[in-house]
Amino acid sequence: MKKKLTLFGFFTLTASMLMSADEYPAFAQSGMVAVIFLVAAAFVWFLPVALCSAEMATIDGWEEGGVFTWIKNALNERMGFVAVCMQWLQNTINFITMLYFIIGALSFALDMPSLNTNPVLKYIIFLLIFWVLTFSQLGGISKTDVIVKVCFIGGIIIPSAIFLILAVTYLVQGHPSQIDLSLVTNIENIEHSFSISSFVPFILAFAGIEASASYASNMKNPKRDYPIAILALVFFAVALDALGGLAVGIVVPANELSLNSGVLQAIQIAIEQVIPSLSFLIRVVALLLVLGMVGEVSSWVVGPVRTLYAVAQDQLLPPYFKKVNKNGVPVRLVMLQGGIVSVVGAILTLLFGGNNGAFKIAMSLTVMMYMVTYILLFVSYLRIIFTKRGVHRDFQIHGGKYMKLLVGGVGLASTIVVFIATFVPSADVLALMSAKQYVMITTGMFLVVLSLVLISYQHESKRVANTKKMTRKLKHYEINKWIFPKARSIHHVKKNLVDEN
Repeated sequence: MKKKLTLFGFFTLTASMLMSADEYPAFAQSGMVAVIFLVAAAFVWFLPVALCSAEMATIDGWEEGGVFTWIKNALNERMGFVAVCMQWLQNTINFITMLYFIIGALSFALDMPSLNTNPVLKYIIFLLIFWVLTFSQLGGISKTDVIVKVCFIGGIIIPSAIFLILAVTYLVQGHPSQIDLSLVTNIENIEHSFSISSFVPFILAFAGIEASASYASNMKNPKRDYPIAILALVFFAVALDALGGLAVGIVVPANELSLNSGVLQAIQIAIEQVIPSLSFLIRVVALLLVLGMVGEVSSWVVGPVRTLYAVAQDQLLPPYFKKVNKNGVPVRLVMLQGGIVSVVGAILTLLFGGNNGAFKIAMSLTVMMYMVTYILLFVSYLRIIFTKRGVHRDFQIHGGKYMKLLVGGVGLASTIVVFIATFVPSADVLALMSAKQYVMITTGMFLVVLSLVLISYQHESKRVANTKKMTRKLKHYEINKWIFPKARSIHHVKKNLVDEN
């Protein structure tokens, strides 16, 4: 009997998908405004995604397959295919940023800057970490469950708790805060300098919560525990990200803050100011942060691939990808994913150093692709409000049809705004190219990717249709030759019904 996930096991698995300390520096740039932005993002985007996903994931017969199943059943197969491909392609690129954080933290903990500055060495470490984690996931859900529990507690909870204690002690001892903690001042700053591009990172930090639906069927009681875990995660993630972002902002001056290593900067400064005799803790915490990111990568290796596997089972991918190992892991899809990550990682690491305008364009493209998935998710949810009213689901948004329309509508509107905002270049990109060039490049790349996905669907759907025509077999039944010829068709029908029963 396969091991089942407990409620806590599912919670830690999903939390590992979403939460990591590498997001704190981006939040710290906004100071106290980060708290306001995180709460706003939770209500206008994170909570709608979680609630709508929870309801669709607990509809009878929709428990497996994730966004592909939901969107295929609510809209059509083509849109389901587009959604899951966009989700999966985004994930493959996102692995690269997570692995870069691991390598950066390792270079800090081991005092080996060359790990992060030598492109060839960096890529070797990149491949080593990624493929070790990938092969570790081929053992099935039991292996993933153990890894992410250890990594969540040791790599997220413990280092975050240490860091928050250090930040509070830093303030209590009278050290100056590097950000203005006045709520009134921060609200005034929003009124004078707010832009949608500054709000987008807070929404994107929560992207991926719907991928946990791929694991719902592995829970002991998915229809009860899945919604509980998702809703608990919403509040936990907002609280931890807000506190972590504030802690970094309090300790590190804004003009010295590094988005790549800001957390390690903050921990180093805090320890040197609060308990200089324990400076060795800096490297210990760095290793713990590595552990946390290892859990995040591990939880993402199989999750989106399992959703893509539902596409393979629907014969919308070549039959080769339907293969699973003895633990139920779609190993060939996992290997395909690993190959893509390795190739794109080589391009960004060896050719571009992993830190320039080309990388930012690539990340913008992944955001655009992911927003397509969310747009289709919310459109699907809004449609089932009217088309699936009589279908049983164990979780529903309370408040009736109008509350459901409100939640789904707010989520759809915020997603469309984020999608449009990704076509607006940031200041550092404008230092490398004009706004017109950026829009042309990102629009062109997005249309190429979308076209390839649609062409792939068209090709595979035609292949399946032709295969069915070629392999159709007629059943032959022995018919009493004394039956009058005109009555033999009726005899066929009766015989068929008898055999089927």
